[in-house]
Amino acid sequence: MTDREKQSRPVKAGEDPEGAFALLVGEHQRLVYAVALRLTGDATAAEDITQETFIAAWRHLGDFRGESSLKTWLLRIAANKARSWWRWKKVRSWLSLDARQDGEGPALQDLLPDDPKGRPEEAARAAELERRVQGAINALPPRQREVAALRAQGLGIAETAAALGMAEGTVKAHWFEARRKLEAALGDYL
Repeated sequence: MTDREKQSRPVKAGEDPEGAFALLVGEHQRLVYAVALRLTGDATAAEDITQETFIAAWRHLGDFRGESSLKTWLLRIAANKARSWWRWKKVRSWLSLDARQDGEGPALQDLLPDDPKGRPEEAARAAELERRVQGAINALPPRQREVAALRAQGLGIAETAAALGMAEGTVKAHWFEARRKLEAALGDYL
């Protein structure tokens, strides 16, 4: 059986579905979390989205048709969960009297662990770059942000298109615009 066939069949006949699913979670959890973190900029939301992604995947495992890889299917679920998170964040900010006016979550610097060892100036530069990158990604329109987050995780155009339910040409257009905007925002760091 080829790797593609293994990826398109989550559970083989006679296999323990819970064990196979645990392997699936172990293999893809970091990627799903990384994409969710890039899409939201919020570690707590990324953890929730990751958990919700795998819960939805477990509930709908029988619906997986194998038209894409499991990784792509999971990332599509995660992207949809992130979209829901953004919609609900807007609703909550409109309804909440004590919501922050800028509508942003915690600063990325609050999410990054301190690096007490090593060179503090390099750690500070790296933290500043990460803040700038996350800020630039957050400033992108939602579709461009999604494409940039998936491409940053090493997905190709076809995988990104499958994960987001877009045509490849649309992904290329969003990626082109996202790169242009990110280069403009991060030019002095590149």
